Amino acid sequence: MEALSVFEELRFIIELVVAEQLFVWAFAERKRRFWPVFISGLIGLILIAISYPYLQSYVSSYNDVMLTRVVSISWYIFLVILTLIHIKLHYVISWSDVLFMGIAGYSVQHIEYVVVNEIIALGLWQDLPNHLFLYIMICIVTTAIWYYFIVKVFASKLKACNGQLYEDNIRNILFFLMMLIVLLNTAFLGQYLFINGLNNYDNINYFGATYDLFSSGLVLIVQYSIFRISNLNREKEIVKQLLYERQKQYKLSKENIDMINHKCHDLKHQIQALRKANSEDLEEYISDVEESIMIYDNVLKTENEVLNTILSEKSLYCEKHHIKLSCIIDANQLDFMGTQDIYVLLGNALDNAIESVIQNKDKDKRVISFTISANESFLSIQTNNFVEGNIKFEDGLPVTTKKNKAYHGYGMKSMKHLAEKYDGSMYTSQENEIFMLQIMIPIPAEFKGILNESQLEN
Repeated sequence: MEALSVFEELRFIIELVVAEQLFVWAFAERKRRFWPVFISGLIGLILIAISYPYLQSYVSSYNDVMLTRVVSISWYIFLVILTLIHIKLHYVISWSDVLFMGIAGYSVQHIEYVVVNEIIALGLWQDLPNHLFLYIMICIVTTAIWYYFIVKVFASKLKACNGQLYEDNIRNILFFLMMLIVLLNTAFLGQYLFINGLNNYDNINYFGATYDLFSSGLVLIVQYSIFRISNLNREKEIVKQLLYERQKQYKLSKENIDMINHKCHDLKHQIQALRKANSEDLEEYISDVEESIMIYDNVLKTENEVLNTILSEKSLYCEKHHIKLSCIIDANQLDFMGTQDIYVLLGNALDNAIESVIQNKDKDKRVISFTISANESFLSIQTNNFVEGNIKFEDGLPVTTKKNKAYHGYGMKSMKHLAEKYDGSMYTSQENEIFMLQIMIPIPAEFKGILNESQLEN
């Protein structure tokens, strides 16, 4: 087996895997035990790739050009599929996004291959492959420059997507499969045209290489455009959600201020009544005043200021709408989460529960149980509340019946995404009239053992 043949196969698989990693590395979350499994998979891919010269030698013995061509095409498609599986095994990523990364990675690798192998090594400088060390150095340098450019222009921007561009559904998967098939077909066609040019003309016919570069470059541009459109749509949805949340916050703040003004108005009259009360009525008036200010004493105080803000807002709102909010809170283990993440995660959890129970005509069923607990390994966040009727679930999430489905659907998805951001998971279920939402998040090693000794209950 010639050293050049081994290098070409080795070069292909390593360049392809690295090109795919350019995109997926900053985009998706790596699974546990990433490095041992990743390196084992890479070694397996390399061993499979360098076995091709043996297969090629065996197939060539049949002297069948068509068979040789079919085996060659099938072999490289097989390697591409293996690299896609390699991505899926090592990252938390949807199949749609795996295909997206694979298409982008193959386009980048193939452009580098066409420039160095076809235009330089087989065209402009046909003696280059005979100088193997120099050929290897040129491949390494050109790959490094080209890949660096791709990282700066395209791949690094995927980090803003927080691990998901597209969900797995038939439409997305079929679309990206079609794009992958088109890319592979154009790549093989371009090489076929170029090889025929080498065989049939004294002067190199670069039409095949030009076609190859154009088609791969076009696919890469399409991928970038798809990403930009998806990112703009995502930003648009986030802005819509933020505007919606601000409207909700304004409404909540206004209602809380109205309730406080109402309480102050009652207190003013109660104080006037106290001044005029005789000794027999004095105790009754004092009890009324105590009841009026009881709500402020009942607001739960924890070690986490963000949680205190959330509970203060929701408690006042629940008081006005005759909702009983029962809390058991261990807030010490929330410190590893970002302030905004805590607010979105817990605020949405309570908002969903409140919006559900407030529709219940039976005020005795306007009850919400809110629990945050922790052991040395996991943080558990759970809400339980009464719900009317049977809830429909889709992909593990409840399907809202509200007209503004986009906002409510986005809220649930954002909670699930935040749980997964911290390597956790979110579960929703219904049993009889009780809806349960539970979020389980592993506590990072540096925060373990700092458990709060007491739990506060409202």
